[in-house]
Amino acid sequence: MQTVGILANIKKEILQTVLQKFFDEIAADTYVYQITDAILALFPEIPPHINVVSEESLLDTSDLILSFGGDGTILRNARLVGKREIPILGINLGGLGFLTSSSVGKAPQNIREYFEHKLSVEERSVLQVSIDGVADDHFFLNDLVVDKAGFSRLIRITTGVDDRLLNSFMADGMVISTPTGSTAYSLANGGPIVVPMTNAFIINPICPHTLSNRPIVISDNSIITLEVESEQGKFNVFGDGERIGTFSVGTTIRLQKAEYSVHLVHLPEQEFYTTLREKLGWGEDFREKSKNSLF
Repeated sequence: MQTVGILANIKKEILQTVLQKFFDEIAADTYVYQITDAILALFPEIPPHINVVSEESLLDTSDLILSFGGDGTILRNARLVGKREIPILGINLGGLGFLTSSSVGKAPQNIREYFEHKLSVEERSVLQVSIDGVADDHFFLNDLVVDKAGFSRLIRITTGVDDRLLNSFMADGMVISTPTGSTAYSLANGGPIVVPMTNAFIINPICPHTLSNRPIVISDNSIITLEVESEQGKFNVFGDGERIGTFSVGTTIRLQKAEYSVHLVHLPEQEFYTTLREKLGWGEDFREKSKNSLF
């Protein structure tokens, strides 16, 4: 019997209402549904067809993960799933939603379609990050960001690709992005949009001092190294929007493609170019919007 694990952003105010409706709609399903104690705490009583298990047990026994939240929730749950490579179906409770493909109302139908092999699964590349002095590697679906730690002056980021010098960037920081992350911080920093299944990484300096320093797209078979110099003597590192830590200058960061990928359930109507047009407003006549907003 197929097992569905439910993970969610418990900070969402509408989560309890949404899950209660969802639990009601799946009452007749033959699948096994599992939640963790974090979700259990939201309810005075859980329906009998919902099992409560530990997070580790949920991850070890689920055939499909439902991620209730926004894109940030997908990023966190992708790190939890990790090398298990369990397919993730994102249920959008957020805003922009490049990664969350389903809605609360369509989720039960999409679950059935997945187990009936009517939906495809996209394999998204993952950044593997090793940092001097840090025992365990980190893994990120979107990006890694080097930041100047609140210092007002630029930092120097010596960047190598496959043991060859690319450049020493004088900038506010650096974004190293996967194709999935190309529509996140990298895009806001003037980087290119890269189709998700492209075998590439983006090296994108943040506010570089020299205008000729532009983002560059390289093969994801490459190994990237970053070394930071700062008068302040330290810098910050973030992964997928969450702080990893503050490190001393001279620390080397090494990035490469992980041996595993994140598996995202893909709905036919969520074609990437359509999503770009809808989410970014491509093709809309903003002049007409401006006229209408005057009245």
